[in-house]
Formats: sequence, structure tokens, C-alpha cells
Amino acid sequence: MKKVVKIVIILIIFCFPVIVDAQRGCCSWHGGVAGCDSATGKYRCVDGTLSPSCTCSVSSNDNYSAPSYTYGCTNPNAINYNSSANKDDGSCILKKMGCTDSTAVNYDSSANTDDGTCHYEQTKVETKVVNYKKEYKKNSNIIDSKEKVIEDGKTGEKEVTYSVITDRDGKIISKKKISEKITIEPVTEIIEIGTKKETSGIPVVIWIIAVIIIIIYKSNHKQSPLLINQIDKQKAAKKILLYILYFIFIIPVYIDIILLIINEIKMRLNK
Repeated sequence: MKKVVKIVIILIIFCFPVIVDAQRGCCSWHGGVAGCDSATGKYRCVDGTLSPSCTCSVSSNDNYSAPSYTYGCTNPNAINYNSSANKDDGSCILKKMGCTDSTAVNYDSSANTDDGTCHYEQTKVETKVVNYKKEYKKNSNIIDSKEKVIEDGKTGEKEVTYSVITDRDGKIISKKKISEKITIEPVTEIIEIGTKKETSGIPVVIWIIAVIIIIIYKSNHKQSPLLINQIDKQKAAKKILLYILYFIFIIPVYIDIILLIINEIKMRLNK
């Protein structure tokens, strides 16, 4: 009898680790065995799942109390992070930064998190002033280098269309001209510029002095062979006409000055 007891004890000693390892093997991929589930008679694993094949019998030291799990994404860097989850279910979606607005010109269909870099395109029309041109024409009746505006210039207008790229706040990033159209034609300013050479006043002064000399000399030398003395001998109507021609054409005045000088020279020589 003692021999049988010894054999049983030896078998228990050698078989117990195997039984324990077998139990562990039932849930080796699920964190190990947590206990025996009384409702199903199967081992319950640490992660809460049931062993598909390992059965057990409930004892006072082997009863299982199922833990409470909330499944979800437990990665705080994921866009679907669930702060109440205590068991990751493999559903985490990592953030992909980019523009998520489909109306933007730089929309990124693969992005799931907006980074504020969206750009928007719009067409903008601006009204601009068109300066008028100046056209110069020569006029021989105007003193040289003098200018006279004969038709005022007027500015025109044009519409310039731009393609404008802005950020989300409306700040302009780039601006490109697409087209332009004249809406009001400018009017050219017409300017006359003089080409007439300005005469000096000296010849006029000399002529006036010559006339004064002739008139004074004439009054004291009525018999001298001056042209003005010959005019005095004509009839009234003819005299007036000849006087007008005498003073207008200027040359007769200078002829009389020459005759006056010759006459004076002769008189002095005769003395």
C-alpha cells in the first residue's frame, strides 16, 4: 500500500507542471489563462477570450471573474483615438496632414487632418488709368520754342483681369494678369510749338533814331536831296500815300540817312 501511495505522489509531482503548462498553452496567444469560466466550462484567457478547445471544471480556487473591456483605438496620436478605450482593437488611423478642403487649389485627397495650408483661386477685375499721349505740331506764327495747347488731353480707363491666389484668411499669395481691355479711350493732347525766330529790338530802335534824325534834319535842310523832301513836294493825297510807304518799308529812311551823310560831307568840303 505504501508503495502505491508513493507512486501516486511521484506521478502528481511530475504531472502537475505539465497540467499547468497545458493550461497556459490554451491561452498562449491571449496572455495566458485567467481562470475557468463557469458559464461555458472553458478556460477564460487574460484578454477576455475563451479558449477554443481547453475545458475545465470550476473549483473554489479556479473561478473566473471576467474583466470589463472597452475596445477602441488607444493611440493618442491617431485621429480616431478613444480615450475611454482600455483595449486596442487595431482600428487606429494615423494623422496625414494636408489641405482637406476640396474647393482649394492644393486639395490633398489623401490627407485626413487639415494643416491650414489651403490656397484658393479667384478672379479679380481692377480699373486702371490710361495716360494720354502728347502730339506736337510746328507753327511758324509762334515764337521759337514757345508752346500752345490747342486740344486738351484726357485720360482713359482700362479693366485689368487678374488671377489671385489667397490663403484661408484672404491674404494674397500671388497675383497674375490674365487680360486687359480699354473701356474709355484716352484723348491725345495736341500742342503747337513755335518755329518763328524772335527778332531783336535793336533794329527797331535804330530805325526810330534814324527817323528822328531825318525829321530834324529835314526841318533845317528843306532843299537837301532827301527822299522825304521830295515827298513834301507832292500833292496832299499822293503825299500821304508816299509817307505811309516811306515809313513802312524802312529802306527809304536808311536811304535818306545815307543821302544826309553825303550831303554833310559835300557841305564840309565846299567850306
